[in-house]
Amino acid sequence: MNKAGKGVVALIVVAGVIAGGVMGGEWWQVGRFMQETDNAYVRTDSVAVRSEITARVTRMLVHDNQPVKKGQLLVQLDDEDARANLDQASAALDNARTGEVQAERQLDLQGAKIDEAKAALASAKAERDQAALHLKRSRSLESRSYASRQSYEDDQVTMRTAEASVAQKQAALVSARQQLEVYKAQLESARAQVVSAAADLAYARHQLEKTSIYAPQDGVVGNRSVEVGTMASASLTLMQLVPVKSAYVVANYKETQTERMRVGQPVSLEVDAYPDIEFEGVVDSLAPATGTEFSLLPTDNATGNFNKIVQRVPVRIRLTGPADALPRLRAGLSVIPSVDTRELSDTGTYAVDSLSKDVIADDVTSDAVIAPDAAQVASADRGAQ
Repeated sequence: MNKAGKGVVALIVVAGVIAGGVMGGEWWQVGRFMQETDNAYVRTDSVAVRSEITARVTRMLVHDNQPVKKGQLLVQLDDEDARANLDQASAALDNARTGEVQAERQLDLQGAKIDEAKAALASAKAERDQAALHLKRSRSLESRSYASRQSYEDDQVTMRTAEASVAQKQAALVSARQQLEVYKAQLESARAQVVSAAADLAYARHQLEKTSIYAPQDGVVGNRSVEVGTMASASLTLMQLVPVKSAYVVANYKETQTERMRVGQPVSLEVDAYPDIEFEGVVDSLAPATGTEFSLLPTDNATGNFNKIVQRVPVRIRLTGPADALPRLRAGLSVIPSVDTRELSDTGTYAVDSLSKDVIADDVTSDAVIAPDAAQVASADRGAQ
């Protein structure tokens, strides 16, 4: 080999060494902190739209893949039975209110009767007092032979009649007062019937409202499974409402990759469906258990035959951009996220909402789990380096 050839080889070797050094430095400074996985997918918290009553579908106001707004009418069910029940409940309420008015009027009338009985008793007592005076005078006159015996006996009869009249009027007053208590009980019963009828009317109105099914949130209609004439019921899913704008990513990382993951760390994402778009996000939270723990039949390692398998921890990633491309994401799309774990903050690994921050801050156990202390962070940094 001539000198020129040896020079070219030397340059290539030097260039390779330099390139290797640059790549090694790049990996040491950045690459070793980037945690990547291809076991990740776009997810959305879709809502299964169902009917709360059993009725036939009379109108379908949306079609598959149609965007809808919260409160928009989606399905109209047959409401004839519900309207009939509402009319019946309304009539029952009117009848109950009429009964309440009648009970109030009867109570007022009985109060007037009590006043009348009191007046009658007072009159009877006055007549008795007058008869007592006549009898006393007749007794005095008869003892001195100034009046006849018959006159004295007539006054005695009048006195007994007056006393009987007072007793009768007292009994009538007691009876009227007892009847007043009966009418009070009837009024309470009538008022209770009004409350019950009002509750039945509210229930009937609520059942009528259920014949119109509205969108519980913004989203896109998908998997519509009914048509006009279908019998809707609580067990039948009419459609799925997918909130596309609130899409997020669930990445199943190996347990060995989650040591330095913290909430808020930046994430770059490659979506297979859109290879030319660089999506961005942040770590929202880490699951409190591995995926196998949430499976229907968790594995039991105490059977005697044990093979160690690296477990996967679901990591939820909140998408942050680009804003104009986020609506293009679809639930189930494959994603390759790369989490930048260089910044080892004390934000913890669990999602914390604004209402529970103060509560968790006061909980020593939760604080130790969610926010590792400075010694733990420094130890982790030294281990990584």
